[in-house]
Amino acid sequence: MSFRYSTAPWTQHSAALVVLALASVAVEQPWLRDRWTDFVLGQPSWWRFVGAVFVIHGVVFWSMVAAFAWAARRGDRSWIAKYRIQSDEKRRPPAARVRRVVALNQLFWSPVVLFAIWGLLQARGWQRMSELPSALQLWAMMAGLTLCSATYFYTSHRLLHRPWWMKRVHRVHHEFRSTTAVAAEYAHWFEFLVGNFGTMAFGVILLAPSVFTIYVYTLLGTYTFVAHHSGYAIPWISSPVHHDWHHFRSREAFGTFGHLDRWLRTDREFAGLRDGQKVGK
Repeated sequence: MSFRYSTAPWTQHSAALVVLALASVAVEQPWLRDRWTDFVLGQPSWWRFVGAVFVIHGVVFWSMVAAFAWAARRGDRSWIAKYRIQSDEKRRPPAARVRRVVALNQLFWSPVVLFAIWGLLQARGWQRMSELPSALQLWAMMAGLTLCSATYFYTSHRLLHRPWWMKRVHRVHHEFRSTTAVAAEYAHWFEFLVGNFGTMAFGVILLAPSVFTIYVYTLLGTYTFVAHHSGYAIPWISSPVHHDWHHFRSREAFGTFGHLDRWLRTDREFAGLRDGQKVGK
């Protein structure tokens, strides 16, 4: 079993930036504003948040899981095989257990926590359901949400690595030492609520953006979580090398993109790796 390090390319955020650029163009179009009004008036308010976010999350998650599973089945015949980070796929929990845990998290706990977030937003007087942001507002709010999620994830993740939490909660997620896309939501229910969904919810509750911004944020946040567990360092997706290393070693690299680890010196071994270098188990 070995880990192959590759430097994150400057193109790593291309896919996310394309989606954000398309959303920015869309919100400035009169046709979208007309159809947006029809949408918000034609749906119950709870569905516009809970239902829509649940659907967006599920579609993005399972589409990416299916795509990476197909690539893994093709093995060396797949065009992305050359981007594989770890050489061994056997350090994973049984497939039946993965299906059971992920199904419970998505079908039961996801609606529970989405209704909880909805309730908190309502309690603070959130009234931005029908609003469409300008392109500038969308970019500014996405920057704020990204900063909130990166800070929250690093903090909660380091706490989950404390001995008590690691033994009783976070060890479930680390049954994947070599990751695959579905591992993004293979976690103890408490971690799924507080770690995974908490990362997404923290900024939403704090900044209370428009629901359209929440949709874009859900799409890109789910994409990032899955990409970071994909096991493939494809040049135009958010680089998973940093988080893949965390699963490989499990004692450092706690953040989302690596900046907080660099500033707080929690990536000392990872920081010493060089492009193309292979590390054995």
